[in-house]
Amino acid sequence: MSKKQTFINEVAKLIENNPLSADAMDYFNGLRMTSDNEKPKFTQNGKLVLDFMRNNKDSFNNLFKSKDIGERLGVSSRTVSGAMRKLVTDNYVEKIGEQPIVYALTKEGETVSFDEE
Repeated sequence: MSKKQTFINEVAKLIENNPLSADAMDYFNGLRMTSDNEKPKFTQNGKLVLDFMRNNKDSFNNLFKSKDIGERLGVSSRTVSGAMRKLVTDNYVEKIGEQPIVYALTKEGETVSFDEE
């Protein structure tokens, strides 16, 4: 069950005994009717970057800079940095250094399957 659906279910229980105003109820019912599409686990750029890091882990000693990845993949370092933010948040990559920013694959990043989406 998605976080959205969990939220809707819990609010529905709360309002059984404490009704909402008509406007708030309209909004809540609208929320119930909206699509519950979850975001994909990986973006296209995230897959590209993670795949590159996996395939080049040894040659880079598992220390990657966005600029280097971008140059090798033919994309901007800004594109790589955006993908990295999500990969770090999802614990597939960890941020190691600050000046310059350096990233490394985590155990999870090494083993996760793109088919798990």
